[in-house]
Amino acid sequence: MEVAKKKPLFGKNMTYQNQKKLWAAIFLLPWIFGLVLLFLYPLIESLIYSFSNIQITENGMLVTSNGFNNYLEIFNTHTLNNTFFKVELITTLSDVLINLPVIAIFSLIMATILNTEFKGRAIARAIFFIPVILNSATVLEAMSGLSLPGAEAETSLINLEFYLLNAGLSEGSINLLVGLVNKMTSIVTLSGIPILLFLASIQSIPSHLYEAAKVEGATAYEMFWLITFPNVTPHILTVLIYVLVDSFLSSSITNYIQLTINGRGQNYIGLSAAMSWIYTLLVLFIIFIVGMLAKVLKWGESHYAN
Repeated sequence: MEVAKKKPLFGKNMTYQNQKKLWAAIFLLPWIFGLVLLFLYPLIESLIYSFSNIQITENGMLVTSNGFNNYLEIFNTHTLNNTFFKVELITTLSDVLINLPVIAIFSLIMATILNTEFKGRAIARAIFFIPVILNSATVLEAMSGLSLPGAEAETSLINLEFYLLNAGLSEGSINLLVGLVNKMTSIVTLSGIPILLFLASIQSIPSHLYEAAKVEGATAYEMFWLITFPNVTPHILTVLIYVLVDSFLSSSITNYIQLTINGRGQNYIGLSAAMSWIYTLLVLFIIFIVGMLAKVLKWGESHYAN
């Protein structure tokens, strides 16, 4: 009785599973290389700098440990006083709390509309993705100035606030609505990738589900809530994390951290690193909260395949 020969791990006669593992490792090598050298190494180095006093000498960078002094200075100087770092951090948090639900809802609605059949659908999709391609400070500033001149824009917002006040809305609701109108350009700009994510999710839904629903006499409203929405919930967490990180990256507080080094000298490199880590930990904490919320709401567990 012949004993079956075991196929080698590598070579021409390797199994299909081993071939997939080999090619997976080959394609992951550039990513791993970039992760270690371009991300992990600077990340660990900045963490060391946040607990150090940095001085640049003729022989190079002199790093001396100073414990938690940088973090204590941030707490005593910036947390207890209304400095630019504290004000911008609070402003960024408030913007993120508004951007997360608004952009997610707006992106889902636009993805649903762009998935329907109508003339000029390709042009409409391109229009919403153009801000992603032209995502620069200069372009955004130019686009924001195309709507209305400064005086006319301010007058329009005052009129809107006046009409809403006469409609009997509360002051908090009026401030929220006026703020959303004022930030419409940035909301549309940040919605490009989320719209694509939701659009890809909607297009992956089997068409026979909608066909069966139409045969049963379901309306478009019922098909959205009973078919579309349950099937896109696995992607809501991805969209929220993307919007969260993108909102923090576009915040002006990152420029302030850089100016802390350039404007106050080389001795403040450690202080700037500590600010960066406070900023990073805050982002990770919010991502953790969003993840826990997604787990509680069981996003992704109502997919049609489950």
